[in-house]
Amino acid sequence: MNIGYDYYCIDDVYLLELLHYVKNQKIPLFHLRHIDDEYYFYIPTYLRYKFSHFEYPYSYIKTIGMIKYVLFLSKQLLNVVGILCFFMSILICSHFIFDVQVKGVVPKLNRQIESTLKQNCVSDYKPLQNYEQLNDLLTLLKSTYNKQVEYLNLYQTGSVIHVEYTKKKQDEIEKESFQNLYASKDGMIQSFDIKSGMIQVKVNDYVKKGDLLVENTIISTQNETKIIPVKGHVYAYTFLSLSASIDNHNQDQGEAFYHLLLMIRSKLPAGAKIDKENVLHMEKTRSKISLKMHYTLIEDIAIKGE
Repeated sequence: MNIGYDYYCIDDVYLLELLHYVKNQKIPLFHLRHIDDEYYFYIPTYLRYKFSHFEYPYSYIKTIGMIKYVLFLSKQLLNVVGILCFFMSILICSHFIFDVQVKGVVPKLNRQIESTLKQNCVSDYKPLQNYEQLNDLLTLLKSTYNKQVEYLNLYQTGSVIHVEYTKKKQDEIEKESFQNLYASKDGMIQSFDIKSGMIQVKVNDYVKKGDLLVENTIISTQNETKIIPVKGHVYAYTFLSLSASIDNHNQDQGEAFYHLLLMIRSKLPAGAKIDKENVLHMEKTRSKISLKMHYTLIEDIAIKGE
């Protein structure tokens, strides 16, 4: 963000020389206008010295923007000190964490998450994290507290780090279940962790939502059908495409990507492991930056049913 611009004018006969010079020196030119026999234009104030080497006649008119007021106030020593303090405070605020907010309903869990954040240098007056670091931290928190939270997200607003989560529903006291296990969604079988029950599918089988995975019946050696408890997990590769978008404020492309990636990863099902992560599409328009990702996940797809 530029905080000041110098306003100049030049005779129109020198326009080609001007354009050639600013192109070679990589000086941006703004609002070039032709009025009578002169061209008027703006150049960022911080490039004033570089532009001063332009060999052809030109006229300085005025300075606009915040720098104009800075130069005006700098005539007094106390104002200079105040300005320096102001810019130092802006610099500090833009590079350090001033608050960490954990939003959840379990005080003990809140303290545990705060402790994990501190162990990873996320606490008051520590340097702000970049989007890649936040993404890694989100993955760590999801992995660490997977058994305690249903949903967890981490994001940064200014100099404040936010962590939001919803508590996982308390598991009922485990009782023997004789219900079959069915596929909760489409997928390709990856592995089994079955303690009891008759498996009806094989590794690498493609199953659809509602297909029978583990059955509660067994045929004995006497050719008798018996009902047995069903207990365990069936893991499968599942496939998911997700997208997210943010307003385009001319931010760095890399930071925008990691911000969007962080938003998308927060939407992944709880307990799912990422097997493959592929970028399908990233688009930048005047108003929006959008990202679409495709995931191959490993999930427990077994649910009980009659």
